[in-house]
Amino acid sequence: MATTIHLIRHGQAAFGAADYDELSALGRQQSCLLGAALAPLWRDGDRVVVGGMRRHRQTAQECLAAMRSARGSHGGLAGSSVAGSSDAGHFDPGPATDPRWNEFDHREIVARHRPEYIDHERLVADLGAAADPRRAFQSLFAAAMTRWSSGDHDPDYSETWPAFRQRCRDALQAAADAAAGSSNVWVFTSGGPIAAVVQGLLDAPDAQALRLSWSLVNASVTQLHVARSGLRLSTFNGHAHLYARDDLITYR
Repeated sequence: MATTIHLIRHGQAAFGAADYDELSALGRQQSCLLGAALAPLWRDGDRVVVGGMRRHRQTAQECLAAMRSARGSHGGLAGSSVAGSSDAGHFDPGPATDPRWNEFDHREIVARHRPEYIDHERLVADLGAAADPRRAFQSLFAAAMTRWSSGDHDPDYSETWPAFRQRCRDALQAAADAAAGSSNVWVFTSGGPIAAVVQGLLDAPDAQALRLSWSLVNASVTQLHVARSGLRLSTFNGHAHLYARDDLITYR
Protein backbone atom coordinates (compact mmCIF):
# COMPACT_ATOMS: atom_id res chain seq x y z
CA MET A 1 0.00 0.00 0.00
CA ALA A 2 1.43 3.38 -1.00
CA THR A 3 1.65 5.94 1.79
CA THR A 4 1.16 9.69 1.48
CA ILE A 5 2.74 11.99 4.05
CA HIS A 6 0.76 15.20 4.44
CA LEU A 7 2.85 18.06 5.83
CA ILE A 8 0.37 20.59 7.22
CA ARG A 9 1.49 24.08 8.11
CA HIS A 10 -0.28 25.49 11.16
CA GLY A 11 -3.06 28.03 10.82
CA GLN A 12 -2.43 31.73 11.27
CA ALA A 13 -0.77 32.41 14.62
CA ALA A 14 -1.01 35.48 16.83
CA PHE A 15 1.27 37.82 14.89
CA GLY A 16 2.38 40.82 16.97
CA ALA A 17 1.17 39.33 20.26
CA ALA A 18 3.42 38.72 23.26
CA ASP A 19 2.98 34.99 22.64
CA TYR A 20 3.06 34.10 18.95
CA ASP A 21 2.49 30.40 19.67
CA GLU A 22 -1.30 30.59 19.63
CA LEU A 23 -3.75 30.35 16.76
CA SER A 24 -5.78 33.42 15.89
CA ALA A 25 -9.51 33.09 15.31
CA LEU A 26 -8.76 33.12 11.57
CA GLY A 27 -6.14 30.42 12.07
CA ARG A 28 -8.74 28.16 13.66
CA GLN A 29 -11.12 28.80 10.76
CA GLN A 30 -8.38 27.97 8.24
CA SER A 31 -7.67 24.72 10.08
CA CYS A 32 -11.33 23.71 10.06
CA LEU A 33 -11.64 24.37 6.33
CA LEU A 34 -8.54 22.25 5.73
CA GLY A 35 -9.99 19.37 7.73
CA ALA A 36 -13.26 19.43 5.80
CA ALA A 37 -11.36 19.42 2.51
CA LEU A 38 -9.09 16.54 3.49
CA ALA A 39 -11.78 14.37 5.09
CA PRO A 40 -12.30 12.13 2.02
CA LEU A 41 -8.65 11.08 2.16
CA TRP A 42 -8.77 9.66 5.68
CA ARG A 43 -8.43 5.89 6.03
CA ASP A 44 -8.61 3.73 9.12
CA GLY A 45 -5.13 3.08 10.40
CA ASP A 46 -3.81 6.50 9.40
CA ARG A 47 -1.15 7.97 11.65
CA VAL A 48 -0.98 11.48 13.08
CA VAL A 49 2.24 13.24 14.09
CA VAL A 50 2.14 16.61 15.84
CA GLY A 51 5.03 18.97 16.50
CA GLY A 52 5.60 20.10 20.05
CA MET A 53 4.30 23.65 19.69
CA ARG A 54 0.89 24.90 20.81
CA ARG A 55 -0.03 26.15 17.35
CA HIS A 56 0.69 22.68 15.96
CA ARG A 57 -1.59 21.03 18.52
CA GLN A 58 -4.35 23.58 18.01
CA THR A 59 -4.22 23.18 14.23
CA ALA A 60 -4.44 19.42 14.63
CA GLN A 61 -7.36 19.73 17.02
CA GLU A 62 -9.38 21.93 14.68
CA CYS A 63 -8.43 20.12 11.48
CA LEU A 64 -9.04 16.59 12.72
CA ALA A 65 -12.30 17.49 14.44
CA ALA A 66 -13.55 19.06 11.19
CA MET A 67 -12.38 15.98 9.30
CA ARG A 68 -14.34 13.70 11.61
CA SER A 69 -17.42 15.92 11.39
CA ALA A 70 -17.28 16.02 7.59
CA ARG A 71 -17.01 12.25 7.37
CA GLY A 72 -19.99 11.85 9.66
CA SER A 73 -22.14 14.30 7.70
CA HIS A 74 -21.45 12.39 4.48
CA GLY A 75 -22.37 9.03 5.88
CA GLY A 76 -18.87 8.09 6.92
CA LEU A 77 -17.75 6.83 10.27
CA ALA A 78 -18.94 9.57 12.62
CA GLY A 79 -17.25 7.72 15.45
CA SER A 80 -14.19 6.80 13.42
CA SER A 81 -10.65 6.68 14.68
CA VAL A 82 -9.83 10.17 13.45
CA ALA A 83 -8.12 11.73 16.45
CA GLY A 84 -9.28 15.04 17.76
CA SER A 85 -12.17 16.87 19.34
CA SER A 86 -13.89 20.21 18.98
CA ASP A 87 -12.99 20.59 22.64
CA ALA A 88 -9.27 21.34 22.53
CA GLY A 89 -8.77 19.99 26.03
CA HIS A 90 -9.64 16.44 24.94
CA PHE A 91 -7.10 16.12 22.14
CA ASP A 92 -4.14 13.96 23.13
CA PRO A 93 -1.61 13.16 20.39
CA GLY A 94 0.21 10.90 22.87
CA PRO A 95 3.34 9.19 21.53
CA ALA A 96 2.83 10.74 18.08
CA THR A 97 4.19 14.09 19.33
CA ASP A 98 7.59 14.70 17.72
CA PRO A 99 9.36 17.97 18.67
CA ARG A 100 11.73 17.53 15.74
CA TRP A 101 8.91 19.08 13.70
CA ASN A 102 9.17 22.29 15.73
CA GLU A 103 9.98 25.58 14.04
CA PHE A 104 13.37 27.25 14.46
CA ASP A 105 13.70 29.86 17.20
CA HIS A 106 12.71 32.98 15.27
CA ARG A 107 13.18 35.22 18.31
CA GLU A 108 16.80 34.20 18.68
CA ILE A 109 17.44 34.57 14.95
CA VAL A 110 16.02 38.10 14.91
CA ALA A 111 17.86 39.09 18.10
CA ARG A 112 21.22 37.89 16.78
CA HIS A 113 20.68 40.10 13.73
CA ARG A 114 19.36 43.06 15.73
CA PRO A 115 20.57 42.74 19.36
CA GLU A 116 18.18 45.45 20.59
CA TYR A 117 15.35 43.03 19.87
CA ILE A 118 16.42 40.70 22.63
CA ASP A 119 13.75 42.84 24.29
CA HIS A 120 10.72 41.36 22.54
CA GLU A 121 8.45 44.15 23.77
CA ARG A 122 10.62 46.64 21.90
CA LEU A 123 10.24 44.62 18.71
CA VAL A 124 6.47 44.51 19.13
CA ALA A 125 6.38 48.26 19.77
CA ASP A 126 8.58 49.10 16.77
CA LEU A 127 6.49 46.92 14.48
CA GLY A 128 3.32 48.45 15.83
CA ALA A 129 4.63 51.91 14.95
CA ALA A 130 5.45 50.91 11.37
CA ALA A 131 3.13 51.93 8.54
CA ASP A 132 2.83 48.27 7.53
CA PRO A 133 3.86 46.03 10.46
CA ARG A 134 3.77 42.80 8.45
CA ARG A 135 5.92 44.19 5.67
CA ALA A 136 8.33 45.68 8.21
CA PHE A 137 8.65 42.33 9.96
CA GLN A 138 9.16 40.48 6.67
CA SER A 139 12.05 42.76 5.75
CA LEU A 140 13.66 42.34 9.16
CA PHE A 141 13.06 38.60 9.21
CA ALA A 142 14.48 38.04 5.72
CA ALA A 143 17.73 39.75 6.69
CA ALA A 144 17.92 37.80 9.95
CA MET A 145 17.30 34.49 8.18
CA THR A 146 19.96 35.23 5.58
CA ARG A 147 22.48 35.84 8.37
CA TRP A 148 21.50 32.61 10.14
CA SER A 149 21.65 30.43 7.03
CA SER A 150 24.90 31.90 5.70
CA GLY A 151 27.05 29.79 8.02
CA ASP A 152 29.25 32.80 8.78
CA HIS A 153 27.91 33.27 12.31
CA ASP A 154 27.17 29.71 13.50
CA PRO A 155 28.65 30.18 17.01
CA ASP A 156 25.99 32.85 17.65
CA TYR A 157 23.10 30.37 17.49
CA SER A 158 21.89 27.59 19.76
CA GLU A 159 20.80 25.71 16.62
CA THR A 160 22.60 26.30 13.33
CA TRP A 161 20.88 26.14 9.97
CA PRO A 162 22.53 22.78 9.06
CA ALA A 163 21.47 21.32 12.43
CA PHE A 164 17.90 22.52 11.95
CA ARG A 165 17.76 21.15 8.44
CA GLN A 166 19.06 17.75 9.57
CA ARG A 167 16.60 17.38 12.45
CA CYS A 168 13.71 18.13 10.08
CA ARG A 169 14.93 15.51 7.64
CA ASP A 170 15.35 13.04 10.50
CA ALA A 171 11.75 13.75 11.54
CA LEU A 172 10.55 13.08 8.01
CA GLN A 173 12.42 9.80 7.81
CA ALA A 174 10.98 8.76 11.16
CA ALA A 175 7.47 9.52 9.92
CA ALA A 176 8.08 7.45 6.79
CA ASP A 177 9.54 4.57 8.79
CA ALA A 178 6.57 4.61 11.18
CA ALA A 179 3.99 4.53 8.39
CA ALA A 180 3.84 0.73 8.63
CA GLY A 181 1.56 0.36 5.62
CA SER A 182 -0.79 3.21 6.57
CA SER A 183 -2.46 5.03 3.71
CA ASN A 184 -1.64 8.43 5.20
CA VAL A 185 0.60 10.08 7.76
CA TRP A 186 -0.68 13.49 8.86
CA VAL A 187 2.06 15.77 10.16
CA PHE A 188 1.20 19.10 11.80
CA THR A 189 4.19 21.40 11.77
CA SER A 190 5.52 24.82 10.65
CA GLY A 191 6.76 26.42 7.45
CA GLY A 192 10.46 26.10 8.23
CA PRO A 193 10.50 22.29 8.58
CA ILE A 194 8.34 21.86 5.47
CA ALA A 195 10.69 24.06 3.43
CA ALA A 196 13.74 22.23 4.79
CA VAL A 197 12.51 18.78 3.80
CA VAL A 198 11.26 19.93 0.39
CA GLN A 199 14.63 21.58 -0.25
CA GLY A 200 16.28 18.24 0.47
CA LEU A 201 13.96 16.32 -1.84
CA LEU A 202 14.61 18.82 -4.65
CA ASP A 203 18.33 19.08 -3.89
CA ALA A 204 17.89 22.86 -3.97
CA PRO A 205 20.31 25.46 -2.54
CA ASP A 206 19.80 26.97 0.91
CA ALA A 207 18.55 30.26 -0.51
CA GLN A 208 15.73 28.36 -2.20
CA ALA A 209 14.69 26.86 1.14
CA LEU A 210 14.13 30.36 2.49
CA ARG A 211 12.03 31.33 -0.52
CA LEU A 212 10.01 28.12 -0.16
CA SER A 213 9.36 28.91 3.49
CA TRP A 214 8.12 32.44 2.79
CA SER A 215 5.70 31.19 0.12
CA LEU A 216 3.92 28.72 2.41
CA VAL A 217 0.34 29.62 3.23
CA ASN A 218 -1.10 29.07 6.70
CA ALA A 219 -3.06 25.80 6.86
CA SER A 220 -1.63 24.65 3.54
CA VAL A 221 -0.75 21.03 2.79
CA THR A 222 2.35 19.63 1.10
CA GLN A 223 2.12 15.99 0.08
CA LEU A 224 4.92 13.45 -0.28
CA HIS A 225 4.65 9.91 -1.56
CA VAL A 226 6.60 7.09 0.03
CA ALA A 227 7.80 5.19 -3.04
CA ARG A 228 10.13 2.23 -3.39
CA SER A 229 12.81 4.57 -4.63
CA GLY A 230 12.33 6.85 -1.61
CA LEU A 231 10.31 9.92 -0.80
CA ARG A 232 9.09 12.13 -3.63
CA LEU A 233 7.24 15.43 -3.70
CA SER A 234 3.68 15.30 -5.03
CA THR A 235 2.02 18.61 -4.06
CA PHE A 236 3.54 21.76 -2.58
CA ASN A 237 1.64 24.42 -0.63
CA GLY A 238 -1.86 23.28 -1.59
CA HIS A 239 -4.49 25.70 -0.30
CA ALA A 240 -7.47 25.55 -2.65
CA HIS A 241 -9.70 25.10 0.42
CA LEU A 242 -8.97 28.77 1.25
CA TYR A 243 -9.88 30.24 -2.14
CA ALA A 244 -13.40 31.24 -1.07
CA ARG A 245 -12.19 34.50 0.50
CA ASP A 246 -9.00 36.50 -0.03
CA ASP A 247 -8.61 37.14 3.70
CA LEU A 248 -8.31 33.41 4.35
CA ILE A 249 -4.93 33.29 2.59
CA THR A 250 -2.25 34.42 5.04
CA TYR A 251 1.47 33.85 5.44
CA ARG A 252 2.14 34.98 9.03
